[in-house]
Formats: sequence, structure tokens, C-alpha cells
Amino acid sequence: MTVMAARWDDLRFVLALARHGTLTAAAASLGVTQPTVGRRLAALERRMRTPLFERTPTGYRPSEAGQELAIHAARIEELMVAAERISS
Repeated sequence: MTVMAARWDDLRFVLALARHGTLTAAAASLGVTQPTVGRRLAALERRMRTPLFERTPTGYRPSEAGQELAIHAARIEELMVAAERISS
């Protein structure tokens, strides 16, 4: 993976899907459409050259790489929230 393969905006989509398990629920949490989540996930998986989620009949389950990325994304989210608090 290149250093810039995943930006914060991409990671928000990974984190939402890992938390909610479906494109529809992830989209609702992000305020975007379900196809947008699907496209963003597919583009990130292509750039990273690895599947981040397993598609199941009931939704999406993070792969090993997806789990690891979601853990890092949650940490970044915490830092972004802290930075917003400091700046306001």
C-alpha cells in the first residue's frame, strides 16, 4: 500500500461500513447514498489492491485488512474530533 492510498475521507467510509455492516446503514450515517459508499469502497480496494470487506448475504464483514484499517481509522477519527474541539 502506498502512503496516500487511504486518505481520511476514504477511511470514514471504511469505518462506517465496519460499524454498521450494510451499505445502506453506512450511507445513512455519512449522509450520502448507498451507491456512493459502494463506489468509494470499490475504489479504495482497487487502490490498495486488497479486499477490505467480505460480502455476505446479510451485509459486509471486514476482512483482516479491513479490520486493521478500521482500527486505525477509529484512532484517526478520535484525533480529528479532538482537533475540532481544540479549534472551536
